Amino acid sequence: MKRIVVITGEAGAGKSSAIKHLEDLGFYCIENIPPDLIPEFIKLIERSSEIEKAALVIDIRNPKFRSSAPQMLRKLKNRYPLEIWYFTADKDSLLKRFKETRRPHPLQKYLPQENLEKLIEKEKEFYEGVKELSDKNIDTTNLTVHDLKRKVKELLKTGKLNLQVNFISFGFKYGVPLSADNVFDVRFLPNPHFVPELKEKTGRDREVLDYILKFEQTKKTFELIYNFVKFTLPLYEREGKSYITYAVGCTGGQHRSVAFAQLLAEKVAEEFPEYEVFVEHREQGIREKVEGQKAPTEKAFPENDR
Repeated sequence: MKRIVVITGEAGAGKSSAIKHLEDLGFYCIENIPPDLIPEFIKLIERSSEIEKAALVIDIRNPKFRSSAPQMLRKLKNRYPLEIWYFTADKDSLLKRFKETRRPHPLQKYLPQENLEKLIEKEKEFYEGVKELSDKNIDTTNLTVHDLKRKVKELLKTGKLNLQVNFISFGFKYGVPLSADNVFDVRFLPNPHFVPELKEKTGRDREVLDYILKFEQTKKTFELIYNFVKFTLPLYEREGKSYITYAVGCTGGQHRSVAFAQLLAEKVAEEFPEYEVFVEHREQGIREKVEGQKAPTEKAFPENDR
């Protein structure tokens, strides 16, 4: 059976990179095709004995697409066996990408009085109806070009994206991570910073972990946070998220937040082996993948203490 992928979504979200990866994987690709030509293009693919898979990009650059995108895509889906991939990223990431490349936003020539931030917001509003029709939503906010290539391969092979789960430890005194989807504050827990022999260590050291885990409120807090994470992960996956970030903060980002982020990452990697799990300790400049092996959290939190 022929495979036809329609790629759409926000400017700067990675559509051009995705189409290049698909071309490398043997897809016949066309970018910015006029909507009126799409039915003829699909018929050509269906008749061709040489082309088994094709991909095309259609987006807000085309005037007709801007005027009737949801209706157009719904009609195409009803008539042809195709799948729609929607590419998105958060506003801050899109702003940064446009500033780095110095490319004009495609809406700029139609709304010259608006600044870049407003153009991005207007485009996101425009795509709400399109997003609902898509088969896959691919959020590239935290993806490198190499990550995106792997995601495209993943999607073609399995039909779904493996969720990337990130845990970040940080210090509130240095600001909350902009990439965080959920933020947990553990500054109310006993602070190893005031124990002289622990002050220069971090939450990755066993002595600090042992100290933190002496307190019942620590165990209860960990249980509450982990249950929230465990509950929300499948829901985020169902919404088509490519990645999700949970941030844990304490005052300086050295002890309590580090221990919690590490333990949460290890436990999630153990319980959800289908996900890619990373832990990042921002104030130490550490980021690493956590493999789904037997997690130390079992030792730290024995069953009768949970």
